[in-house]
Order: sequence, then C-alpha cells, then structure tokens
Amino acid sequence: MRRIAVVVMSAVAVLATDIAVTAAEPVGVTVLPRPGGESPVGTTVLHLVDEKRPDPFKPDRSRELMVSVFYPAAKVDGHPRAHYASTELIPALEKQFGVELPGLHTNSYTDAPVAEGEHPVILYSPGAGVTRLLGNGLAEDLASRGYVVVTMDHTYEAPVVEFPGGRLAIWERAESFDTELRQKYVDARLPDVRFVLDSLERLARGTNPDAEQRKLPAGLDKALDPDRIGMVGHSSGGYVAVESMHLDRRIDAAVNLDGQIGVDAAFGKSVTEGVDRPVLVMTSEQAEEVGDAHPSLDEFWRNSTGWKRQLTMRDSAHYDYTDFPLIVPTLARDAAKTYIGPIAADRASTLVRNYVAAMFDKFLLERKDTLLDKKPAEPEITTVR
Repeated sequence: MRRIAVVVMSAVAVLATDIAVTAAEPVGVTVLPRPGGESPVGTTVLHLVDEKRPDPFKPDRSRELMVSVFYPAAKVDGHPRAHYASTELIPALEKQFGVELPGLHTNSYTDAPVAEGEHPVILYSPGAGVTRLLGNGLAEDLASRGYVVVTMDHTYEAPVVEFPGGRLAIWERAESFDTELRQKYVDARLPDVRFVLDSLERLARGTNPDAEQRKLPAGLDKALDPDRIGMVGHSSGGYVAVESMHLDRRIDAAVNLDGQIGVDAAFGKSVTEGVDRPVLVMTSEQAEEVGDAHPSLDEFWRNSTGWKRQLTMRDSAHYDYTDFPLIVPTLARDAAKTYIGPIAADRASTLVRNYVAAMFDKFLLERKDTLLDKKPAEPEITTVR
C-alpha cells in the first residue's frame, strides 16, 4: 500500500501544475463532486499537541497531530475556497506574494462562521500510510448534511503532515511494510483518536485546543454535540474506527470502509470481545475476491451484539472508498488500476457518501427512513449480511 502514497502525491502535483490559469475564481479546479446536503461548508485546521505522550516514532518530542474540521457554515461570503492539498503553505505563499496560485480546491470555505445549533461529530481516520486529504470529499459531504467532521493525520505514518509555518513531518521509508510495523501504526493511532476526542471536549467547553491559539471560526466551540459522536475510516482507519468505539464509550456508531478489523491474524479486541453499538462495513469487490478481511469480519459477526450490516460495491477496488479516483487524471487511470476499479469515480463517490451518511443519520439523528432501512435499490450495492 506504500506505493499509493507516491501515486496520490504525483496525481495531485500533475493536476496542480497542468491547469490553465483563467479569470475564473478560484484559480484552478475543484475535482470533488458538490456535497449532497443543503448547507455550505466551512473548514479550518487545528494543531494539537499531546504534552502527556511522547511520540512513538520520535520519543524525544511530544505527540502532535494536524486535524481538519469541516462543518455546516452560516455563510461563506468573503472566505476563500480551501485548497485541497495544503492548508497552510500554499495560502501563506498566496498572502506573501498577493496572487492566487493555480491548483486543486475543495468545495469548502476557510474559517467561515459555523451554522447555529449543536451538530453531531464524526471522526475520520485514513488508510495505512495515507494522508487525511483523501477523506476530504466524504468529510465535506457529511458537513453539508449537518455534521461536524474531523479528519486526522497520523504523524510519521502519513506520507507528509503539514504543520503551522510550513514545517513538514515526513514519513521515513521503512525497509518492509510488514505486520510488526502496521501493528505499531495502529498502536499509535488508537491513543491519537482518544486525544482528538479529549481535545474536542475541551473545545466544546470553550477552550481553544490549538497549540498556537489561532483564532477559531465563529461559533465552532458551540457547534459540537459531545453526546452524538460517530467515526468512519478507510482500510486501517476502518479498523481503528471500530476498535476505538470498542475502547471508548463516547463513540456511538462506526463505519469501516474496506478494512480488516485487525492486523492480519492479530484481531482487535472489538473482534474477540465484540461491540454492542452499530457498525456498518462496506467492502470492495476487490477485497471480497482477495478475502483477507473475511476472518476478522466473520469473528466480529459472531461476537458482536450491536446492529451490524455489511455491504459490497460492485466493480470497486480498495481506493474507490476515497477521493483517489476523483483526483487521478484520466490518462493515469490505467497506471492506478491496482487501486481503483472500473466503477465510475463519481458514481462510487456518490454511493459511499450516501451510505455513510445514512448510517449516521440512522444512529446519530435517529431517522427511520434511511437507505439502511430498505433493500438496496442501487444495482452496484449488495448486502453481504
């Protein structure tokens, strides 16, 4: 899976540099489909430092994380469109030189004020060795539907993490991406999740958790509902979502996008002990054919007492559950076919977004008429169990 990081960054670089500059605003393109909800979307970033925990990969320093927060915005006039691949460096260069640089943009607006009311919170954890950026599309879609979504990078596992001032924490290439290393990554991720939840609780109490104490978007502290929390993750992040729910009662529902619930034969406690809260698993056709997730999912089904559902998406591969197919240039799709299936990128994105939203609508908003309350009508979606 390490090669995916190189392919992703290469795709972003190609799109960011090959786009003709026009008079349109913003300069560049937005490759993500428009969010499916009714609210405009705001976004901001937080730099979180856990002074109580040494970094497992750099034990001489405290563990620090970068997270992006997407939320329903009250208004977006006067706020710039957020860059897809940079939250700090590119905007700083634009400000310094007084020009707008071409590149990729999201559908979200930087630091826009937050819509009134308390909103359920959803955490997002990416796949092994992958940046949180590949969850941007899903995050802003959920935000447009009324959720506050927090996507997190796991420092020194993600290919590169951009900290304030343009400082970069770069993954150090390992000789082998083996079971031992992947377990070490998971062991770092689980306390990351707890720390992010703790930081959000501080924010909801009116304390700014940002290490630099940067000004927060207006209303963000009042927007979080700590009694309604979900988590979604892709691949290894899907395992972390389910495992975190088992370990932390603050998480009420979880979605696992095409991940085992363990590292190879080492199942998580959520598998061996089971969970009593709802879990949605969505698998790719590729994963179903390979079968490496079957043992952990079978055991999870035997031991868990909460609501659970497994769906699969036809013609899909592992990274069809991320933004990756949307940002890969058409000419590069053949080179990426190991990671993405023949399903159209926008179609896969729509299906994933709608079913993930249905899960949280059902269990965080207690809606009774979601896609999960009826038989799948989409021909690409099949109920496994």
